Amino acid sequence: MRFIAKYNWLIPALLFTAAMLAGRMFYTSSLRFFFIPWNLFLAFVPVYFAYKLNEGVVRGVRAVALFSLWLLFFPNSMYIVTDLFHLKQRQNVPLWYDLLILVSAAITGIAMGFASLRQVERFLSARIEARFMRWVLRGLFVLCGYGIYIGRYLRWNSWDIVADPVSLCTDMLHHVIHPYRNKECWAVSLLFGTWMYILYAYFGRTFRRGEQVDTGTNDAQRAGGIVGL
Repeated sequence: MRFIAKYNWLIPALLFTAAMLAGRMFYTSSLRFFFIPWNLFLAFVPVYFAYKLNEGVVRGVRAVALFSLWLLFFPNSMYIVTDLFHLKQRQNVPLWYDLLILVSAAITGIAMGFASLRQVERFLSARIEARFMRWVLRGLFVLCGYGIYIGRYLRWNSWDIVADPVSLCTDMLHHVIHPYRNKECWAVSLLFGTWMYILYAYFGRTFRRGEQVDTGTNDAQRAGGIVGL
């Protein structure tokens, strides 16, 4: 229940996107954008792993496992932005309506990704010096950008690390060994990573303010005080 209470602010955005999708499907009798709920579910998975990473005292194998699972699914949160590639004029559906569906899903996915990353940042900050954290975050965003590339252009999924690890690792190794042959791969990774890092610099302030308010509220409640609006 604490998990739901912590992230209940995501519910309005999810309900809005769901309502828009339901309206489109009812009006057109088409399941064309039915991939969006699945993509949003995959975007929500890292939120859960990040939450568990900060639940109580987590260390050792459990910490490594939760962080690895979070990192594996984290690109799904940002990947939804590339669903904008599906935007085009279609019969019987206004272009603005499809644009609103795709943009609302993308923004919701980004919010989920940043919310999960903030939890991971808190976990890592307790173990890594502050002067190195900025570089760690940059590295995570580049890896996220790489995940977006292999997901969108090579059609790899998060679970392929288990379903087809040999082929996946072969493609990844090829990108590392032959960077000049894979310029688009690294351009997408670096540019998406930079864009997300800049966005997170703004979103991160909002999350930190919220944490400060929560902390202040809890402290006041423990002290028997009243915190006004």
